[in-house]
Amino acid sequence: MKLSEAIPGEAAPAVAAASAPVTRRWPSFLRLSMTDLFFLTVLFWLFMADPAGWDRLLWDGDTAMHTRTGDFILDTGHVPTTDPFSFTRPGERWVALQWLTGVTFAGLNRTFGLKGIVLLCGVVIAFYLTVLARDMVLRGVNGLMALLLVMVGSSASMIHYHARPHLFTLLFLTLSSFLIARDREQQSWRIWLLAPLMVLWVNMHSGFPALLALLGILVAGCALSRDWQRTKRYGLVLGACVAATLINPNGIALHMDIAKFLNNSWAMANISEYLSPVFRSEGMYCYMGLLFLALMACARHFARKEWTECMWILFFAAGSLVSARHIPLFIVIALPLVGLALSEQWVKFTAGKKRSSLPGILKDISEKANGNLQPVSLWTAAFIVGVALFTNSKNWPKDLSAKYFPVAVVHNFASDLAARRVFTTDQWGDYLLWTGYPRQRVFIDGRSDLYGEKIGNDYLTILEARSGWRDAMERYKVNMVLVSPETPLVELLSADPAWRVLHHDKQAVLLAMRP
Repeated sequence: MKLSEAIPGEAAPAVAAASAPVTRRWPSFLRLSMTDLFFLTVLFWLFMADPAGWDRLLWDGDTAMHTRTGDFILDTGHVPTTDPFSFTRPGERWVALQWLTGVTFAGLNRTFGLKGIVLLCGVVIAFYLTVLARDMVLRGVNGLMALLLVMVGSSASMIHYHARPHLFTLLFLTLSSFLIARDREQQSWRIWLLAPLMVLWVNMHSGFPALLALLGILVAGCALSRDWQRTKRYGLVLGACVAATLINPNGIALHMDIAKFLNNSWAMANISEYLSPVFRSEGMYCYMGLLFLALMACARHFARKEWTECMWILFFAAGSLVSARHIPLFIVIALPLVGLALSEQWVKFTAGKKRSSLPGILKDISEKANGNLQPVSLWTAAFIVGVALFTNSKNWPKDLSAKYFPVAVVHNFASDLAARRVFTTDQWGDYLLWTGYPRQRVFIDGRSDLYGEKIGNDYLTILEARSGWRDAMERYKVNMVLVSPETPLVELLSADPAWRVLHHDKQAVLLAMRP
């Protein structure tokens, strides 16, 4: 080739490149991704598409009890150490396990009303599911399969979607699992973020032992695999997290209180969320399917001598079978492992398939989904702000759900209820605290760790009109009763001339002792 021919030939691409328009890409935090769309879809699907969506978060009375605990802390300037809310155990020692969540709820309620509480809880739910999907993709799970499995897992966990502190355990466990998975892929300083995360966790919800179990099993799995370097590393992380749990207003007393409650056979036998799951609903069928898939994935890990994954699945599966409240924790830990096993089978199935075939088309879509499931951008935050500022105020709850609480009668007789010793259910006791704070005192509320077996048995004796119910009422000087119409107590007290009916409707009956 002549020099005169070579120079123009080599220069031509440079000229073309110089004349081509330069495409400027938006910074990553401003680029809308499929992860943002998934977050928005979950928030819309769970809470905005259904007029009762936000109300669903307020179907549990513990929202009220935790908010009023936060109000007490803000009003007095200290975390309570004795019971401030009941007339059955006044002044009794009480460990406020979730005090920081209570303060958060109370602050939001004072500033924005219930709208602030339910929006925070809705965002926490959507965010933990989004992080879970992102974690699955980073581990190598097929993108479309990850999104599908997360939606199924959400259906299995939906019965626990209430505005309560346990939502923060779901978020913190998901973030912890995310950090552990990244560190196992490539060791980083970020694994030590688990310690400050634990400080926040131990003050927001008593589910923090889940992380200790996760790390403890990881240490044991590394030791079984004779990976001593990782055994030491994660052992130190576990030690740091254990030390972090002591940073709370009650110190080691908090741990002893949790252990005492978990060993309370009465509470475990009589509180519905601590009972084994009942497979009678769509959500429980989703959980059943994921449980079977997780056990199959466990067999896969066992064949590969991946002991950590085996023990994670078995430990959290056993916990979910013993107590329904642990189902969401099992979903968070097992779903990525189920996704990896299914993705491996999907790769084998689609190998060699034509791109024009249905498996080939789905494979292409999945590959594109993997690339688009990037970290969330500022668009997600902008959407949350938009929901808070511009949605119709009629769509936001102003009170706890009238579907589950006697809203009308409690508000109509609020002053009488606050002045009496009222017997009602634990859930409605929470609602009395909501409407009557700070004057109201209750027979029982959602703090089953405080009341114990004796008062619990007296509560059931009165509620079900068992032998000795009248003696129990006299012992606690009960002079007002608020229960549902089908409660046996209603018929007995209605026929008693010492009592009179103040209110009676399809939801609630209010009876008071005559002067």
